[in-house]
Amino acid sequence: MTSEGPLKRNCFQRFEVGDVEIKSGAIVEIEINKVWLLGIIEHWHESFFWFSKLEGIAVILRNGINARILNEA
Repeated sequence: MTSEGPLKRNCFQRFEVGDVEIKSGAIVEIEINKVWLLGIIEHWHESFFWFSKLEGIAVILRNGINARILNEA
């Protein structure tokens, strides 16, 4: 099952996609220029970053970025 939608910060200043909280080390896809790219979330110096696995892209996470994660059942 997949959770997909815009990122939003919760009251604990962590990001969520739908009702799933994203933690450091999570594998997440984000949409860049209408292309889904796979990467990992990391927390560093009070900010959350997303690093792509193959393309070498780093993104500072913000509310509204489209993301999707595969829920572990």
